[in-house]
Amino acid sequence: MSDYRQMNDDLDAYIATLNEGERAEIAAASEALDIAHLLYHARLHRGLTQKEAAARSGLQQQAISRLERAATNITLATLQRYLGALGYTVVLSVRDKKSGRVVAEGSSSPVGMTHVAPTRRPPTRQLATR
Repeated sequence: MSDYRQMNDDLDAYIATLNEGERAEIAAASEALDIAHLLYHARLHRGLTQKEAAARSGLQQQAISRLERAATNITLATLQRYLGALGYTVVLSVRDKKSGRVVAEGSSSPVGMTHVAPTRRPPTRQLATR
C-alpha cells in the first residue's frame, strides 16, 4: 500500500471518530479551500497579479490574498464582483445530498443572478384514495 493511500485511510478512520458537528466543520473548511483554489487559478489563468486583480475588481490586494487563502468567508456578491471583473460568471448548482442530482441551476452576471430555473421537475407523489 502506498504511503498516500495509507495516509488517506488513516485520515478517513480519524474522521469517522468525530461527531457530526465536527465533520460538518471539516466539510465547510474543505469547501472554503476549494473556492480559494478556484479563485487563485482563475486569476492566474488571466495572467494577473493580486494587485492587478484588485484594481480590476475594486477590492484591496489584501482582500484578494485573504480570498485565495480561504482566510475569510466570501459572500456571493463579492464572488460575483471579483470573478465578473476578471471576465468570468458564477454558475450555481443545487444538488440533492443523497442522490447527487442537480435540482436547480443558475448563472450570474457581475451585477446579480440572471437566471435560476429548475433543471428537472421534482417527482410528484401519488396520494392514495379510499
